[in-house]
Parts: sequence; structure tokens; C-alpha cells
Amino acid sequence: MRQHALEERHALAQTLRRADPGAPTLCGDWTAAQLAAHLVLRERSVLELAGRLPVERFRRLAQKEIDDLVAREEYDRLVDAVDAGPSWRDVTLPVPTAAVWSLPVVRESANLLEYLVHHEDVRRAAAGWEPRPVPVELQMAVWKRLPVAARLTLRKVSVGLELRWPSHGSVRTRLARRGAPAVQVTGEPVELALFAFGRIDVAQVQYAGDPEAVAVVRGAEIGI
Repeated sequence: MRQHALEERHALAQTLRRADPGAPTLCGDWTAAQLAAHLVLRERSVLELAGRLPVERFRRLAQKEIDDLVAREEYDRLVDAVDAGPSWRDVTLPVPTAAVWSLPVVRESANLLEYLVHHEDVRRAAAGWEPRPVPVELQMAVWKRLPVAARLTLRKVSVGLELRWPSHGSVRTRLARRGAPAVQVTGEPVELALFAFGRIDVAQVQYAGDPEAVAVVRGAEIGI
């Protein structure tokens, strides 16, 4: 089986190596170093995982853990850890976070979109960026994972959405499936994934539908 998530992680690490540690990214106000630290801790720390919950205290603690790691670890070593990925040897907490993430089946099912979006967070924050060529096998793998991700990331959009990959099909949100007027967002899977994770300004997609509904979509809170 082609290990798309593993390949994308290595590609992301290569892009991070070429970036300055203080370079901006499209992931909020994180620098490249903070994004690398997030990727390291995401697969090794229960606290960082808890920071994704809608609890401000957890988010502050997770951010502090990221900042502390950036402060004490050399950037090159952070990127090396991203590239290497987690191992069962990384288990230092009561919950074996790293052991779970190191399983190929978990990595491939849960990490491809994470690595892909963060890879583009680094690439497309740089001046003069251009879309990279994406093999059709990777586009298909992204498309396969998009329905589950879209249910989570697009849940707050107040109008129906239909994500369309021409000649392949569409992914519709709950409101669209119920028959509500839908805004059609058309593009290749990688671009639709960037849209679905809130990178609207850089996602190369086309919109169709009622202009007011399109304006709602373009101004919506999209993401986890």
C-alpha cells in the first residue's frame, strides 16, 4: 500500500528545512518553528492534544508547551523529529500517545490531511509561491478522506456546501444533503482540503451559487 501520509511528512520536513525558523505560516500566528514543535508534540503529548478542545485553559497550556519546546530545542532537531515521526520509544506519559501515532494504519488514516495542510501552510506563506504538482494517487487519497474531515471542519457554515471535483463527484455538507440551497466549491482535492481547513485565501477553488450565500461562505468560521 502506498504510504501517502509518510511521504507527505517527509516532504513537509524538507520544506521546513528550507524555511527560516521565524518564517510566518498560514497557521494563525505560528512561525515555522512553532509549527514544527506542534507537529512533534501532536504525536507525543496528551497536553497538546487537549489543546484542541474548546477550553481556553487547555489551549494556553498547549501553546506554552509548544513555546517551551521551541525555546529549548534547536530548530534543526525539531525538524528532524518531524521527519522521523513518533515511535513507541517516545512514550513518557501514562497514555501511550506516540505508540498509537506510530502505527502505520493510524498514521495513514489520521495524518495525511494534517501533514498536507501544514505543508502548504509553510509553502504558501512564502512570497512567490506556486502550486506544486500533485500526483493523481495523492489527489485520490485526499479525496477519500475529505468527507469525514469536511463534516468536522465545515460544521459551523450556515449555508449548504457542495465540494466538487469535476468528473469524480462531490462531497455535500449536512445542510446541502437536506436540500438547502448549496454553494458549490470546485477544485482539485488538495485545494478543496485547504478550503475545508480554513485556508480560503490561498485555496485555488471556484465558487458558484447565490452571491450572498457565497459571501457567507467566504467569511465563515471554517476549521477544527
